[in-house]
Amino acid sequence: MKMPPNILMIMADQFRLTTLQGMGDNIPTPNIKRIMDQSVVFTRGCCSCPLCTPSRASLATGKYPSRCGVPVHDAVLPPEQPTYYQALRQAGYRVGIVGKSDLHKADKYCGNGALPSMYHYGFTDPVETEGKMNSAWYVKNEAGEAIPAGLYQRYLNARGPERLAALNEDYRSYLREKRRFYAAPSVLPEEDFLDNFIGRMACTWLEQVESDVPWHGFISFAGPHNPWDPPLADYEKFKNADLPAPLADNLDGKPEWVRRRAEQETGGMTVEQAMKMRRCYAASVQVVDCWVGRLLDILERRALADNTVVIFCADHGEMLGDHGLLEKKVMYEASVRIPLMVHLPGMTTRRDSDALVQLMDLAPTCMDLAGVDYDRRCLDARSLLPLLQGEHGPDAQPHQVQISELLNSLMIFDGRYKWIRNWNDRDELYDLETDPQELHNVIEEHPEIIQRLKQYTFMH
Repeated sequence: MKMPPNILMIMADQFRLTTLQGMGDNIPTPNIKRIMDQSVVFTRGCCSCPLCTPSRASLATGKYPSRCGVPVHDAVLPPEQPTYYQALRQAGYRVGIVGKSDLHKADKYCGNGALPSMYHYGFTDPVETEGKMNSAWYVKNEAGEAIPAGLYQRYLNARGPERLAALNEDYRSYLREKRRFYAAPSVLPEEDFLDNFIGRMACTWLEQVESDVPWHGFISFAGPHNPWDPPLADYEKFKNADLPAPLADNLDGKPEWVRRRAEQETGGMTVEQAMKMRRCYAASVQVVDCWVGRLLDILERRALADNTVVIFCADHGEMLGDHGLLEKKVMYEASVRIPLMVHLPGMTTRRDSDALVQLMDLAPTCMDLAGVDYDRRCLDARSLLPLLQGEHGPDAQPHQVQISELLNSLMIFDGRYKWIRNWNDRDELYDLETDPQELHNVIEEHPEIIQRLKQYTFMH
């Protein structure tokens, strides 16, 4: 009897769909392209929430954030919520994670990377680190010594307390003194950059994982999330790169809260500042891409590739100055669209799918791949396996619409029209067929579209 496949899931944090090679941002990602060239690439992949913690909780549970108990950023996934990691572990899988989990964000403590809570969530091999921003924060004991909150901070402290202190000072300055679009090379040596630390540990895990039972390895990078502070050597490769400018928008028709936020985040930003931000982002992407290549090389060298599913995805996108906005927490394309590609053993060519898939759909997909039974009625997510196996028709489509949630807004997208409900502000409707840049709010012109999309909400 053939062993179920291994699953290598690689996630980047705050990575735009258009950042994939050939998709618009003009950033080379040759190693991610190695996966793309032998995968089903979902060209309209979407997150169920453009915010780290809710999105990752939704992936873990296969439920929308409002249904799994994690609608906000600083939260903890309720321990009574079943995860697909648990289901795989119960089916005999070794379940590893290396990097950022965000399943207990409110705790802000990762210890030595193997907290009991991580075992509860389903991981047999947890090697958890902080995310990008949290990697710099620590408290001091009575003697004035730093008390590291996680594995990466312990590493930096061991390398020299001045390194952790330098990162802390740099990030505090970024948050308290500098504009949000500020970008500059890291204050740390290249080898101490967080994603290089995660990449080394990920390679070690993949080199050492036993092949006596199937495994699921979740490699979760912290970048290219801001602060945009790539290692100097990586920045040097992009410091003169010709990258597209942010999408300009006069914000006519946008809600007032978006206009205020744009002014706060990028008001007065010069062309030079915008390009430096984008170049630092590109250099941060390159760091992730380099480690993706090393992970793929290990799979091939260990002869694991023939029985390993490889997935590349992100928790949400990044505005990067489009519409005058930064980071995420909005329902515009750069924020909600994510890379989502799946390679099954035996695939040798690329196939694009424009199906309305969501990140959380990977939960039942992984359970199907592992041969695990689950109650479909308990999930909002739907398996992508029929699409991966080449099935067509309505039965293979996971969703009639894509839904993404935030506390202040809700997105419903039917494949052409995107309705953004802004609580306590004006709603938006965009026809992405004629207006893919979302510059023209046509909410007043199409009441019939709104009436049709209302069936997918709880508020008619």
